[in-house]
Amino acid sequence: EKLGFIFVKELDEVMIQLQEEEGFSVSARSLSDGTLRFLGLLTALLTARPGEILLLEEVETGLHPTRAGLLVELLATAAADRGCQIFATTHSPPVLQALQNLSGATLGEAIVFGRVPDVPGTLMRHLRDLPHFTEVAKRHGVDHLFTTQWLEHAL
Repeated sequence: EKLGFIFVKELDEVMIQLQEEEGFSVSARSLSDGTLRFLGLLTALLTARPGEILLLEEVETGLHPTRAGLLVELLATAAADRGCQIFATTHSPPVLQALQNLSGATLGEAIVFGRVPDVPGTLMRHLRDLPHFTEVAKRHGVDHLFTTQWLEHAL
């Protein structure tokens, strides 16, 4: 698959299109929201200047869960190769699982935000600072932290 561009005379615009291996093209109008969001993220990562800070909200939106690993690899590579800092939010266990698979230290750097009864405002903690985080994540997996509300209780 390759990317191409077409000029849309009626709109006086250039539009991206996906050129499939089978020889046909699909314009941006027919691409899924997830594909368009992924292309947008990829563009931001590939055009980031050294030292730039990227803020990416809910990076998993529209992304097939099996692509979480690829997304995390792209984020890590962009941060390392382009010298930029990336802040990405997620509610996705597959994204956190991909972080854990990439490197345990990377997952520990992730920050969880939450509210706790009788404490004003929102708390934030590195995952590595939550009591027994490493043992629970290894024993039960990252998805367990979400499905059992372990993260909320650990704050």
